[in-house]
Amino acid sequence: MNGGFLLATIWCAIRTYAAHAEEMNESSLTVPQFFLKPEAALLSSPLDDPQTIDIADGKTIQHEVELVLRLGRDVEQGEDVEKLASAVDAVCVGIDLTDRPAQSQLKVKGLPWARSKAFRSSAIIGDWHELKEGDIHNIQQGWALELKVNERSRMKAGVAEMTCKPLDLLAALNEWAPLRKSDLIFTGTPAGVDWLKGGDVAVARLNDADGCLKSCLTVDFIIPSELK
Repeated sequence: MNGGFLLATIWCAIRTYAAHAEEMNESSLTVPQFFLKPEAALLSSPLDDPQTIDIADGKTIQHEVELVLRLGRDVEQGEDVEKLASAVDAVCVGIDLTDRPAQSQLKVKGLPWARSKAFRSSAIIGDWHELKEGDIHNIQQGWALELKVNERSRMKAGVAEMTCKPLDLLAALNEWAPLRKSDLIFTGTPAGVDWLKGGDVAVARLNDADGCLKSCLTVDFIIPSELK
């Protein structure tokens, strides 16, 4: 609690798709690992209310499309997977922005990644799709993510391709992390991360097994006015 207000935590899983780990010259993880973003980094940019993000016109920021879970209640340590499933009350599509040069430099020095991952508007989410009991199991089997930039597909993968499924991530996190109502879990990105520049328009979608749209976001990346 902070001044009487409960702040949400944004938990972010890494290397949950084997193809992404390979493109980053990393190995897949057998034990899920996470980093954090501050709540202030969150930007809601659904299709009907798109937002803009200032971005320098150069190769600095990369996009990562992800399935995002929202917790509808506090989670008690030791809950089994089925009980954990009931804690997820909604899902959406999200984009995790990464300052890749900064991350690479920090990795080489063995330092934390915060500067490369926790900057303003680095956690973008679309509209929420409310879940009914048991829906999370269907999402793990047949739902899919896609990201287009300037109407060209860059990232596309099924949730079933994850090496650690969303509920497995939640169970691993619950072994040690304090999980509270309204916390978000970014569940990791498939392959296809690429650079963004001023003038780009990104559209991310979360579709069900029949190809029906369940969550969407769109965001415009613009060159900061002082650089125009």
